[in-house]
Amino acid sequence: MKRYRYIWWLFIILCTACTSAPDAAPLRSTATPSVEQSTTAPTIFPTIASTVPPTAAPSGTGLPAPVYLIANEQVMRLEPDGNRLTQITYEPQPVYDLSVATDGTLVYLTGNELVALDGRGRRTLLREQAISLPRISPDGQQIAYHLTNPAPGLVIGRNDSPDGIYLSQISGGRPSLLIADDPEPDVADFSHPAWRYLPVAWSPAGERLLLYAVMRPEMGIPGGEAVIIGPDVSPVRTFSCCEEELWSVDGREIAVAGGGPGPDVRFGLYLIDAARGVETAVLAPTATTIPLVRSPQRLADGAIYAFVELVSTDNFSWEYPFQPRMVRITNDGTITPLRREPLAEPIAVLWDAQARGALVRFATANTLVWLPIDATLPAQTTRAEGIAFTWGPYADLTARDCSGFTDLAPQPTPQYDPAVADIQGRLATLGFDPGHIDGRFGPLTAAAVRAFRTVHGLTPGDTIDCASWKLLLHWSIVP
Repeated sequence: MKRYRYIWWLFIILCTACTSAPDAAPLRSTATPSVEQSTTAPTIFPTIASTVPPTAAPSGTGLPAPVYLIANEQVMRLEPDGNRLTQITYEPQPVYDLSVATDGTLVYLTGNELVALDGRGRRTLLREQAISLPRISPDGQQIAYHLTNPAPGLVIGRNDSPDGIYLSQISGGRPSLLIADDPEPDVADFSHPAWRYLPVAWSPAGERLLLYAVMRPEMGIPGGEAVIIGPDVSPVRTFSCCEEELWSVDGREIAVAGGGPGPDVRFGLYLIDAARGVETAVLAPTATTIPLVRSPQRLADGAIYAFVELVSTDNFSWEYPFQPRMVRITNDGTITPLRREPLAEPIAVLWDAQARGALVRFATANTLVWLPIDATLPAQTTRAEGIAFTWGPYADLTARDCSGFTDLAPQPTPQYDPAVADIQGRLATLGFDPGHIDGRFGPLTAAAVRAFRTVHGLTPGDTIDCASWKLLLHWSIVP
């Protein structure tokens, strides 16, 4: 019976997947200027030089760069040796998603807060009950995210606050609405679908944002649209299925995989021209072969890298035990295996932009494994077990100008402040006892701050100011 339900949904989606969708919402902010903010419209999609995570070539073994991930409910950094883990955040509540800019700025979700962390401090950018999928622009200036049931009046100039993708500036202030979700119909209308939009990733240069549009109501079967929005151009929309879409390193195209076994709408590898939305099939099913593909991406050398297994149509089923190989693929579909061993099913893959290998989480274990593309180098099992892993730049997290840092000082009647809980955690880690980590700047925390300032040659005092914050952050994240 389960198989027949899948087939029915596949039939429905295949018949409707290419139906034209309504035009996307305007590309620019829908916020109306008021006395509460500057009347100068923000630059929603900055154009910066194309960059890839700065990496140092590994010598024999080791990762090409640090990796940020969520482990033990905090943001951790896995050092390039693959063995050392450094705690980066000290949040009272679990961290459950993160994004990293090329300048080192972190944004993450904890509790109902969207938080930024860098040389300007630990600061809450937004509090909402249902924030998801924060994506910081490469230059660290803007964060896109999805909100469900946001508070009324969130956007200046609007009484309503629809579900959809919003944008916040790293400097703070009220968010703007990028694109609203369509209202969910009572009954699905496949000829005129309603869409829910989810941010996927900024382009490498940061001038465009890739979204995934899923039909509402959601049916639990992959299949939707890839939507690319940017300044002064019409949105690009095209059918997408079924794994996460990945930008090419040069930002010209998006690779979409048809996934491994399971109720996928289609299988194979497809490239989407980011400017025109034109799709090209690189690996498509034939009468005799089904290509199962995971995590394809075009890297800096111009080739496409992925995890692929070609399965006979006679042997394939949705329960097929996916055992792909790491491969290089040319535009004409020629596949070159890179490592001899068949692998377990990859759940999440992080390719090195310079095509030196991939960091992989397999279905058979939670520990991340570094797989060099050079088959003469051994696979390396790291110490890290976690989610949301991403390359970390070598940029110093403390480097951002902290002239806007808000001092933290003792209060006559201490009240809870998550930024105080953060400094308490860092002080305790460094051996300066702040008492119970409760987010309240009381006498014990003040004494710990005074001791820290004295040890590090700062002017005596019990305040965390710009200079002491940078030192505290630096020493608390030194591996």
